[in-house]
Amino acid sequence: MGTDKSDLVLATGQTMIEAVIQTLTEVCAEVVTIGGRSWGRRFVPDLRNGAGPLGGIEALLASDLDDRYLVCPNDIPLMPSGLARRLTVPTDSIATAFQTEDGRIQSLPITISAVALPTVTAALDGGENAIHLVLAHLEIDLVSITADEAQGLRNFNTPGDVESI
Repeated sequence: MGTDKSDLVLATGQTMIEAVIQTLTEVCAEVVTIGGRSWGRRFVPDLRNGAGPLGGIEALLASDLDDRYLVCPNDIPLMPSGLARRLTVPTDSIATAFQTEDGRIQSLPITISAVALPTVTAALDGGENAIHLVLAHLEIDLVSITADEAQGLRNFNTPGDVESI
């Protein structure tokens, strides 16, 4: 893309990361950033280079900041706080993820327990960095969402995507 997606400016005047942080502050006691930059928040650096989002999850789970985390990518700026809040309902499962009406499980955002750390680390050590493959090895609760709600989880990957809203 030639630029950090987080810095893309939305029609609201906010950057994508500012919109995501605003949503998360409505749901979470603390918002922590992982990987790239801090954006003025507590920051957890990646433990390994080039491991993508799963590497960031590994770093967060290893941080001991909490025992359960709501993990949200920086490229879904339209997610309403009510939708994010649905992932934070207390559960005994290791993770909670959204499932769309057509049965697809969304890899992100998710809520994930620190007890998943050995599974995440083993996957990364084995060369696997796909979140959905790790979720297949965890006990997860699924939260059903409608097609309209799934639009709030739409990823923005190009400047054109941002211009389309």
